[in-house]
Amino acid sequence: MATGRDLLGEGTREPLRVWYHNGEDNTLELERRVAGICQHYGIPMEELESGFFMTSGNEVPLRVAETWSQVRLQTDHRLVKCMSEAIGDNKIDAAAFDPLVTLHGVPENNPGQMDQVIRIFTRLADAQNCAIDLSHHTRKLAPGSNGDDVTIDDMRGAGAVKDAMRAVRMLNVMGPKDAENAGVMDIERTNYFRIDRAKANYSGPAKTAVWRQFVNVDLPNGDGVGVVTPWLFPGQDGAPSPEKLELERKAEHVFLEILRRLSLAGRFVGEHGPKNAPFVFAKEREAKMAKVGRTALDAAMRRLSDKGKIRLEDYMKADRHAGTRIIEI
Repeated sequence: MATGRDLLGEGTREPLRVWYHNGEDNTLELERRVAGICQHYGIPMEELESGFFMTSGNEVPLRVAETWSQVRLQTDHRLVKCMSEAIGDNKIDAAAFDPLVTLHGVPENNPGQMDQVIRIFTRLADAQNCAIDLSHHTRKLAPGSNGDDVTIDDMRGAGAVKDAMRAVRMLNVMGPKDAENAGVMDIERTNYFRIDRAKANYSGPAKTAVWRQFVNVDLPNGDGVGVVTPWLFPGQDGAPSPEKLELERKAEHVFLEILRRLSLAGRFVGEHGPKNAPFVFAKEREAKMAKVGRTALDAAMRRLSDKGKIRLEDYMKADRHAGTRIIEI
């Protein structure tokens, strides 16, 4: 936003004046992240001198409210006034505060008081005509929910937080199924995440999923920094990625390899029922060793059929009933 550059494939725009506050990390860590972004995208640091402001909660703690006597909310009106003046004096267009939990001392499960905390920032945005972004954590998911998407209802604390927001975006780490479909190794899938529009009072529905990827940038001092970059899910732009093509090739190879072995042993498979080829093949050693699942094998079966490499054949089963089996051509 501060450079006006099209870094994430969202189009160029006029540079904005931006204030970013991180309540958890120190200034040195934040400077490393900014340096990594500038190095990766080739941004001269001079572009940030006039329009980008950054503060750390370690040096500039911002706690706009506390619970007083466990009952009543006490707003730090002096601090809020200073924040408002800082936004106005520096003509800030957008301010991002990360994360919400560092900005107050209120029990997160108290709906009335959390609503009041959010309203402090709402009034601040209205008074200074600027956008305000609040980053908030989600609850820890239940055991066994690996790969499940988080939704707006998984936001930590009282539901009053999401109710007071005008727009909400949820970040979801790539799950195992998406990783398999994208040709991304399971160990690397946490480098990819999706941005879901969970609430948008004045915007239309998203047309496509928005994906991002973390890439590692090596700084001159030897430190490594993760930088967010644009990423298209394979097929989203009509062209599968090299990783996706390799996954498809491997799945087709495994499918044919198992088909040949089982056919020689007199074990036949079909398209449906208990002898469904992808269901049977996923349990075989070749598929397990190659880490090719049922979904990938099912897609491989359809592609191999379209390519004319396999077909269905009528045959007489051992019980003298007619059946169909898949054979290699």
